[in-house]
Amino acid sequence: MLSLLAVGVLAALYWLAFWMPRGTWFQLYDREFETVILEVPAGPGDKLSLEIEHSAEFIPWFEFYTVTEDLQFNLDAIAVGGYGAGVPAGMEVPHRIENGLVWMEEINTLWPELKWLTSDTYMKGLTLNGEEIFDFRTLPNGSKIRGSIITKRGFFS
Repeated sequence: MLSLLAVGVLAALYWLAFWMPRGTWFQLYDREFETVILEVPAGPGDKLSLEIEHSAEFIPWFEFYTVTEDLQFNLDAIAVGGYGAGVPAGMEVPHRIENGLVWMEEINTLWPELKWLTSDTYMKGLTLNGEEIFDFRTLPNGSKIRGSIITKRGFFS
């Protein structure tokens, strides 16, 4: 009886240590140095937005994503300070102009992860649900960064 209890306790400890669901997290990962540079709780329905400056025309560029139920990133909309180089053309999505920005909405393009080659000049802030969580200008120019939603399990994940 005691050995059965011991096995049960060990199984419970193993489950707590390695398998107990702890939730989902948004993670920024440096692909070159194989290090995590940011981890914050995030999951389905959460909103991410990226602010950059167009490197040729020096106009503001915003991208808006929603985390999907299957932990991908849905590109909902972009807002750009003009119709210049690099702005998607011919997209059959609603367009509007507001406060000097051209909005393209209902894009609905899925990305399993986001990858960037950063610029310490042109990449700016990343927000989660309206709160800035990272400033890309703090990274060395040309950093290879991946953004993904990960699932953590157990205390040692």
